[in-house]
Amino acid sequence: MKPVMKPIKIMDTTFRDAHQSLLATRMRIEDLLPVAEKVDNLGFWSVEVWGGATFDTCLRFLREDPWERLRTLKKVFRNTPLQMLLRGQNVVGYRHYADDVVEKFVATMIENGITVVRIFDALNDFRNIKTAVKATLKYGGKVEAAFCYTLGPIYTNDFFVDLAQRLEDMGADTICIKDMAGLLSPLDSFDLVWKLKQKVSVPIHLHTHDTSGMAVATTLKAIEAGVDIIDTAISSMASGTSQPPLETMCNILRETVYDPSCDFRVMSEVAEHFRIVRKKYHALESEYTGVDPNALIYQVPGGMLSNLANQLRDQNALDRMDEVMNEVPRVRKDFGYPPLVTPSSQIVGTQATLNVLTGERYKVVTSETKNYLKGLYGKSPAPVDEEIMKKVLGDEEAVTVRPAKLLEPELEQARKELGDKARNEEDVLSYVLFPKIFLEFAELREKGFPPEEPKMPTQETKAEGSQLAPSEFMIHIHGEAYHIKVGGKGHKSEGKRPYFLYVDDQLVEVFVEPLVEVIPTDEGKIDMKATGQSIRPKAQFPGDVTTAMPGTVVKIKAKKGDTVKAGDTVLIIEAMKMENEIHTPIDGVVEQIFVGEGDMVNPDEVLVRIK
Repeated sequence: MKPVMKPIKIMDTTFRDAHQSLLATRMRIEDLLPVAEKVDNLGFWSVEVWGGATFDTCLRFLREDPWERLRTLKKVFRNTPLQMLLRGQNVVGYRHYADDVVEKFVATMIENGITVVRIFDALNDFRNIKTAVKATLKYGGKVEAAFCYTLGPIYTNDFFVDLAQRLEDMGADTICIKDMAGLLSPLDSFDLVWKLKQKVSVPIHLHTHDTSGMAVATTLKAIEAGVDIIDTAISSMASGTSQPPLETMCNILRETVYDPSCDFRVMSEVAEHFRIVRKKYHALESEYTGVDPNALIYQVPGGMLSNLANQLRDQNALDRMDEVMNEVPRVRKDFGYPPLVTPSSQIVGTQATLNVLTGERYKVVTSETKNYLKGLYGKSPAPVDEEIMKKVLGDEEAVTVRPAKLLEPELEQARKELGDKARNEEDVLSYVLFPKIFLEFAELREKGFPPEEPKMPTQETKAEGSQLAPSEFMIHIHGEAYHIKVGGKGHKSEGKRPYFLYVDDQLVEVFVEPLVEVIPTDEGKIDMKATGQSIRPKAQFPGDVTTAMPGTVVKIKAKKGDTVKAGDTVLIIEAMKMENEIHTPIDGVVEQIFVGEGDMVNPDEVLVRIK
């Protein structure tokens, strides 16, 4: 009797998660399009092209319209459904958005070409995905509801099976095991999938990363247990913190009942394309994108690893990486063992960094830490440490309702604020999700000079530079390419100011002499003259307000002459994609404000002086 044929279905991640994991999501549309038609003809179940960090990165760094990217890809992919990753009530951002934003975003992305929507909540609090699930079904999309797989004392395979049953009851078309940190072992993979197939009737989709080196074995055991769909990436964009290689899995399954019958010739052509293209972005590759068995200890996704490393490097504290990595599990335990995935990974990682750099646990907390402990991101999987809760929240009570229930509609107000700056409804959504970043993008768009794509160094590109970000550049001189990153600036001395640059990850200190003297204004703010540089003193008085880590001022909440009390918020700084409240250390009066909104700031500078 012949065995029943069950060809495995494949979702390709090369156009989204693979380069998010390996190249900080910086691959440009121009490098995806040349092989898009070939990928479309490989017979995939779906191709992931959008969501996750792509939206943020397109606006913030690449200066591409993410909506236009989606529409462009949809024109090429005529045979294969396009898939995206949606963070539930967080959409593609880092906070909860009102229900009107979630519904409009889902409707618009489906209209622009998305078919399959992988929806998850970082805390597995499914109250936070209900709006997105309902909207996806309402507008004709396919719901792939996901639970976040992780390890910890509260987690068992039976626990995850219960989550899957709840997702099926919500109307999921497929259910995804989202193993974002590569923690799922081969034997547990078999056991989990086997149990899911006994209890759940919809197809099961496995998403894993090769961070711990187990992805191929884990995926193979899941196939043996009956999983329906797997995630892979083309070999030149696979492994490490990315997904298992497409060609490897196809070779393993060749001439078996699971054979997906992909064309090896076409796969080879696609792999060669990305092998060449990837070299353009080599300066963006983190040293933490390889296989690391310690991932099973820290349970940190690859993107979070590189983010932490860059943050510490900016402060000349990369030698403290091990301390931060040891602190991450402690913070995670304090927070009730949340899965580490955006945005919870950023919240935990940033707080761990602050705990290490300040020398005292929870001496400084981010706005997101406070909001997490208040329940504004949802219910923690396990109870939060009561002492930490008391230290951070004081007498404030935590929220117990669905967090989005507390939010007022946002779209109409956004339309009024944007006015004629919005060309369409997509612009309104982009503004709601990333207000400051979108306004910068819109201004550049009006001027008509988005940054050029990074080019391979050739003799023709002498002295040519291409911008990756406002503080990050690829400089091409005499055929050699150099990755330049502005790490920060120091204090003026003898008429010159030191700037700390990283040239191909090597720290270089250069001294710049300002062309214009910069003086405070009567309003108490620094007058940013021709050089755009402010002169900020070093902290020396009890009322000097500083930041614990480099960042950008997003809001000033005090003005000169205001009376403040110790602990009042005077500034909000964005660092590591998290907004951090900066508090006054003493009671007093605001004597001087040394920053403006949009300024980049460093830990050794006085931002506000309280007298």
